[in-house]
Amino acid sequence: MSMRRFYFSAWVWIVLAATTSARAAVRGVPIMPAGVVCAPVSAGVAVSAPTLTGGAFLGEKLNGLAILRESLEARGDVEALALAERLNDTDPLTGLPNRAFFIAHGDEALRGFADPTVALLDMNNFGAVNVGLADHHGVTKGRARADAVLAIAGAALGELAHEHGVLVVRLGGEEFAVLGPREQVLAFAGAARRALPAERVLEAAGILKGGAERRAIEAALVRLGRGEQPMGDFTYGVASTRGRTVAAALEDADAALTGAKDAGRRGGIFLADADGSRSEWVPPAAEEAALRELPLPAAAHATEYVARLEDRLTPQEREVLHETAFKDPLTSARRYDYVSVRADEWDRLYAGGGATATLLSVRNLKQINDLLGHDAGDAYLSRLGSILRGEVARARRARLDVREPVRVASKEFLLVGRDAAVVARRVAREVERTFDGGMLSKERVMRLRRESMERGLVPAGRASLIGTLRVISEPLSLPGRTADVKDALDRAFERLESKKRSEDAAPSSRAL
Repeated sequence: MSMRRFYFSAWVWIVLAATTSARAAVRGVPIMPAGVVCAPVSAGVAVSAPTLTGGAFLGEKLNGLAILRESLEARGDVEALALAERLNDTDPLTGLPNRAFFIAHGDEALRGFADPTVALLDMNNFGAVNVGLADHHGVTKGRARADAVLAIAGAALGELAHEHGVLVVRLGGEEFAVLGPREQVLAFAGAARRALPAERVLEAAGILKGGAERRAIEAALVRLGRGEQPMGDFTYGVASTRGRTVAAALEDADAALTGAKDAGRRGGIFLADADGSRSEWVPPAAEEAALRELPLPAAAHATEYVARLEDRLTPQEREVLHETAFKDPLTSARRYDYVSVRADEWDRLYAGGGATATLLSVRNLKQINDLLGHDAGDAYLSRLGSILRGEVARARRARLDVREPVRVASKEFLLVGRDAAVVARRVAREVERTFDGGMLSKERVMRLRRESMERGLVPAGRASLIGTLRVISEPLSLPGRTADVKDALDRAFERLESKKRSEDAAPSSRAL
């Protein structure tokens, strides 16, 4: 199938431009941020079958947007409608379609192709990049530097997707998905592998070999036991969606990718074949050429979009927006950028003291993902989000003071308020009580603990800690200083890293 036909299939992204017609926007055609190219339609972490079929919050989010759309269409406010849809369907960091978009439209995007295919891309050792930059800069600036790496990678993948006639989506964290005809998806993967070799995106972000940031990342890589592994490039898993959902195919792509990583074969393109076999696909030899210049990442405008949209909404519409914006479709918690939106408000609200920023961090989420597959990790996180929301709602009914939960990293969540620590401890107890047989099936938990010990991933004394939560609280205001939620979050992350190191030093203690 030609690139042109793929671009203009039934579901289409439209570049936002002055020439966008009011009629198209009112009909609800999704609008991409300026600079993002057309591609077939539809974001936190791989999409799984439970997420696609269960997606309770996704339904809530889309219903909220539908209500807002209906109201805006009735008033004829085309610009506000376009802004609302951009917020709903766009990843604020990369400008690519997001996970919510993928869940809603992934299957439709591939209908009509003879050999529809999905690929999963996972950046190698991005965790070490995150940890090293946080060690060097502190959590907030370190996260911003790590985000710059992802933004550059997203821009490069988006440009390559345009050239090869495929759709690339940021699923969350360092994971991206690609949809399209098999031949074009494989051509894209080969081109991406050539354009983004190990460490290239780090160099593009100014994280230079021999520099202090790079040394911190390399030290983190060694500390994590991956000193000889590549970082900053991608490993690719590819599977056909013919005769099944995108979610089911993505599970196979994930398994092929994870199996290759476990075998020490990071950086390759691995196929999950229909007969259950797996193989490595080697791109045809290409002529040697200089590395292409990487494109600049699109500017992130999510906060600006919210401010512009709020100015155009009625009080009732604004309430609907606040219930639907900045939400993570997997856990239903607010996304990290919500902290920036609300930080000033929270700092004023808690200027008198008494409030904390309380972090909840999942132990060994990587083992859940690697040993059971990302569908298990997603199921766990989805259930954790449900527990968080339930405990926060219960606390508020009892007149306890706690803000909405925020997913501030792949496995960390933030609660803010005078009673945030109390609620966090309740969440941790409920997770420990329900993990075995509730959050994951008993069979999966038994396998997880057994294989973790057999592979030496955790000592026997710590196997029962997998999936439990660490809880760290920091006051929003220190003596003689005003409340500062971002500073408190930084301090909480620093204490979290210290706690992780102490657990590593005493791995068999059940009390940790």
